[in-house]
Amino acid sequence: MDKQLNVCPVRHQAIINANAPAIQTDELVLTYQALDSTLNLLGRQLLNLHLQTGDRLICLSENSLKLILLQLTCIRLGIIFCPLNPRFSAAEIKQRLSILKSNFIWLADPKKHSHLSSLSIDFSIIQDQAVTPVPLKIDAQKVCNIIFTSASSGQAKAVMHSYSNHYHSALGSQSRILLQAKDRNLLSLPLFHISGFAAVIRTLIAGATLIVSAKKLSVSLLKKQKITHLSLVATQLYRLLTLSGFQAKDLSIKHLLLGGSVFSDRLLAQTEQRGFIYHLSYGLSEMSSQVATSTNSKKLQLLPGLQVKIINNEICLRGKMRFAGYFNGHLQSSVLPDQQWFASKDLGALMGNELSVSGRKDRLIISGGENIQAEELESVLLSFSDIQQVYIVAVTDPLFGQRPVAFIDWVNGVIKQQQLQIYLQDKLSSYKRPAHYFVLPEQTGFKVSLKALQTTAQAAHDKTL
Repeated sequence: MDKQLNVCPVRHQAIINANAPAIQTDELVLTYQALDSTLNLLGRQLLNLHLQTGDRLICLSENSLKLILLQLTCIRLGIIFCPLNPRFSAAEIKQRLSILKSNFIWLADPKKHSHLSSLSIDFSIIQDQAVTPVPLKIDAQKVCNIIFTSASSGQAKAVMHSYSNHYHSALGSQSRILLQAKDRNLLSLPLFHISGFAAVIRTLIAGATLIVSAKKLSVSLLKKQKITHLSLVATQLYRLLTLSGFQAKDLSIKHLLLGGSVFSDRLLAQTEQRGFIYHLSYGLSEMSSQVATSTNSKKLQLLPGLQVKIINNEICLRGKMRFAGYFNGHLQSSVLPDQQWFASKDLGALMGNELSVSGRKDRLIISGGENIQAEELESVLLSFSDIQQVYIVAVTDPLFGQRPVAFIDWVNGVIKQQQLQIYLQDKLSSYKRPAHYFVLPEQTGFKVSLKALQTTAQAAHDKTL
């Protein structure tokens, strides 16, 4: 497949797989041929709007066909696609705009962001192809997108990727999770996150069909659309498992890709009992998505095409899927040398081809001189059957230095703190048990902001002193 690296993936499929469905929405089906023609029209518009190679196109939109069309057109033209979460506050958007420094902005809902000026773009779909397409070369080494990290524990960083990064990430994923023509991959994660962006590229490179739906994730949707590949975060998996119809024997699902946070043993056992093949994944924006993936276990196997070494217990990475650099306002000075290692801030160990991840360096809590890894506590609390999701953060304490506190998403909203504290007595040493328990507030981002939780917890803790 390496010969496909420097050609547009949509044009390639339009030549060899013209009438196969590329994208299916709730309203229409686009063949690869029709998708190619539509991108041609859209590309001419972007050029007429004076966008050039290296310019940054900022897009504020939920997942939609329009957003995907812009993503793919940018790859063709060497324009840098910059998707932002439309649910961000004005301050969060302003902070990201100050980094991107671009006047090229497209808004899916101009009324919602009335303080910004949106490009006017015609998204008409062209179903007829007048001429037989010829191969379309692209520069796979050029930066094609900027995706911001979730800023869960600090400031958001603007991660730059080249198409080559995504291409090799897709090849690595294929080695563990086969995706091929006639498969149907549901876009269930946002394009402003690396997992959503990578899902689009993987699907098109494979010549499969990307399903894009505005409907709520449900068993009926999975069944109606004959979904074969599905990516989920823990909350999505939990909700599906509450539905009796979520059974492998009744669905077309071949592979479930799980990532984004800790998955409890209970959730994984239920998933396997329902007959599904699941793949836990350790990944990060800076490595263009997956790094190591399991199959019906917690044993993470490294994907081919990357290099890993452990330095002082920290996972360091490089390879063809390693990101191009953090955008600092100037493209050329932001690019990292090809062979530079990326220090992930994740703690772990490597045994042969198996990678174990124990937690984040910046989530180590030191309480009364004892080291506590937040992820260890989260794993123990998740084994309590009435907890759906949990996050541990640290508060500053005059006596202990730091204390752990827990933010919990309780099953059905029913708080069972007293029963939990009894449950933890023989499972966690006293210094590891949370000093406070809070209800996890509703989140606007794809990932929970640990920084925001810490601020809330500190204010509450200070009142008890």
